[in-house]
Amino acid sequence: MSTLKYKIIPQGAADGIVPINLIFIDKKDINNAGITYREACEAVAKNFKEPAAIDIVDMDAITVTSDGIVVDYALVAFASIDYGMINRDFGFLSVTEQGYSEKLLAEEPHMKQWDAIDEYRGKRLFRGPNFEDRWPRVPHNETQTITGRIANNNTGSEMMNVVDMTEILVPAYGLIEIMKDGEVLIGPAGPEISVGIGMVVFETYGRIFNRSYGAGKTAHNSGLYAKTVKSDYPAIAGRKSTLAAYTIKALEIGLVPGKDLGCSPAVLSIAKALGAPIALDNIEDRAWIELESVGISRKDLEAPSEKLSKEEVIARADEIVPGISEGKLYKVADICKVYEIEL
Repeated sequence: MSTLKYKIIPQGAADGIVPINLIFIDKKDINNAGITYREACEAVAKNFKEPAAIDIVDMDAITVTSDGIVVDYALVAFASIDYGMINRDFGFLSVTEQGYSEKLLAEEPHMKQWDAIDEYRGKRLFRGPNFEDRWPRVPHNETQTITGRIANNNTGSEMMNVVDMTEILVPAYGLIEIMKDGEVLIGPAGPEISVGIGMVVFETYGRIFNRSYGAGKTAHNSGLYAKTVKSDYPAIAGRKSTLAAYTIKALEIGLVPGKDLGCSPAVLSIAKALGAPIALDNIEDRAWIELESVGISRKDLEAPSEKLSKEEVIARADEIVPGISEGKLYKVADICKVYEIEL
């Protein structure tokens, strides 16, 4: 008889901050068990019984953050479970693999990272599900599962209890740390992350959007309200030094915020600290309104300042990268439980 291992950050973890159960499964453990992604989620649902969001993670693939930074993991499936079950029609989704092509790199300049960064070259790319064949909807890609009380949104990065309306964000760098048993920064997302989530890049079957908006634009387009959209949600993020290190990789190969990369507060702040180019003229007025609401102005970005080395930016990331100002670092091992079930 085979077994399946899964990791859970339970409701109430991190000093009561985590509002719902979050389950994470390594693709390798599913492969070792000889079952499908959906069968794995169904097995966990029968074993766990409580409402939870499930993310299935491939640590040998790549995906892309909403502002265009490639990271070395990928969500390959996600689900919502409740009452020991998964909704037949809406409770589970697999993520669509994006095949490498020169056309994709030409249309999506941030994906030059796939070619130019050694550790990404040749890896499989997964971003979001392809729903166009079932019911075409543009610009939002259908990236949500729902069963009972739980909705797992934006390809496994926002989880919600739809009854009591509690929600949590799990940004890319936080998920990496969860899977690697590292350290996570947990606290209210804050206005900077709320604004940053809307500063997306143009992608086919993205984790949130499908071929819409793009670098220099705002998907939120909500002016001064953008900073409030998700600011009070708790977030499980990675260390800011981790975010800085991944962002610097993209900047080092010549990608430009506002032109190739999304103009999120984090990306702009890191580029400014490095003295890297920023396509200020390509950032639309509506995006500037949102950025200025969290203290990032064109005047400040244009002003002369000390240029730091890559090593200095990573070392000083906590002061350079905005967001989660009230966060606390936790070792993943201290907030996680690991279970192994018989199949």
